[in-house]
Amino acid sequence: MSGGIKFLLYLVSFFIPIVGIILGIIWMNDQEIEKKAVGKNCLIVSIVSIVLSCICWFALSALSIAPAFSGY
Repeated sequence: MSGGIKFLLYLVSFFIPIVGIILGIIWMNDQEIEKKAVGKNCLIVSIVSIVLSCICWFALSALSIAPAFSGY
């Protein structure tokens, strides 16, 4: 598997996490060591993407209600 395809899979896993999770689960059970590593990395990238989006969502929610408590 070439480096460009790996990068594309990681990019897709970051922007569409459900694809990365499905791909990771399927490829982690493969016999090839390289596919297994790519599947594990896709799964990790997807989980990191979900966690980052949750953190950003909570931060934006907190910032949007902050003016209500400033007294203006």
